[in-house]
Amino acid sequence: MRLSTISIISSLIITGTITAIFIYQLQPPLADQRAEISIDVPQKLSFTEISEKLDQFGLIRSKMAFKIYSLITGRAHRFKPGKYFFPPADKSELSTPKLTKILVRGPKEIPIIIYPGMTLKEIDERLTNSGIIQKNELINISNDKLNSLKDEYSFLGRANLLEGFLFPDTYYFFPVTNPNLVVKKILDNFELKALPFLKNNDNILNTLILASLLEKEIPDNDEMKIVAGILEKRLSAGMPLQIDATIVYIKCNGRFSNCPALSKKDYKIDSPYNTYFYPGMPIAPISNPSLETIRAVMEPIKTDYWYYLSDPETKKTIFSKTLEEHNKNRVLYLQ
Repeated sequence: MRLSTISIISSLIITGTITAIFIYQLQPPLADQRAEISIDVPQKLSFTEISEKLDQFGLIRSKMAFKIYSLITGRAHRFKPGKYFFPPADKSELSTPKLTKILVRGPKEIPIIIYPGMTLKEIDERLTNSGIIQKNELINISNDKLNSLKDEYSFLGRANLLEGFLFPDTYYFFPVTNPNLVVKKILDNFELKALPFLKNNDNILNTLILASLLEKEIPDNDEMKIVAGILEKRLSAGMPLQIDATIVYIKCNGRFSNCPALSKKDYKIDSPYNTYFYPGMPIAPISNPSLETIRAVMEPIKTDYWYYLSDPETKKTIFSKTLEEHNKNRVLYLQ
């Protein structure tokens, strides 16, 4: 009887010790985390491989405890693929139970803002830096899969790139999203918000090209309408549009951010985007314009002006009726 009691007590002590150790191993990791950790969980990654990756990044105290807990709770084979982000503040509270809940729930959606005037390459870079797509995936779809997209989105018409159709707005994407789904979400939004204003337009692409020029040239919406009227007159007269923004687009290969100042040599680059070199419009939009800018193109204000420039200090647009007046303004404001 006495031996039986001792055995029971010993078993309880051993069980209690093992339980205490197990619970200890489920607590947040001990290692200090001073930077955000991002972990990619691919679709075909096994449960064991996920455990090893979490251990490698210091997110769990024990692989064994993590595996046992995940199996006991039935969460082991319910982890969702995707890219997970763990800020420094989260790790101190990231116990194994909490971590497994996160993995079962899946990654959180990430807000992505496409600002008016951003380009295809700048948007691709933003999506890449946020862990939503791999580098150049958006660009590759624009280059290689545009024709197949036209079957679903007829408004793409004769476009040869997605530039101009990536509607500025706030979007929400899960990490490591299929790039085709990213494109469709953005084009669906264009169809919903921009297309109603363009549906009676004979040439959607030309409207977007002009809007993309205004977006990069003119900050004020009322002034945009005046410049839209000037550009229409120049096109009708067969004059070159002479838009500096098109030269920036060429010089910095489809990017405006951090582009060096233009030189005289840049204006002589032979490109179908060069509106100094060739009359008429460039072959495609140079940015992705807002709805307000699209409206400005569709509601041009007719004036006697033929020329304009932007005051570098005030950003106000200075208009001229004659070339002589324009040249005087160039000396006054730009030299």
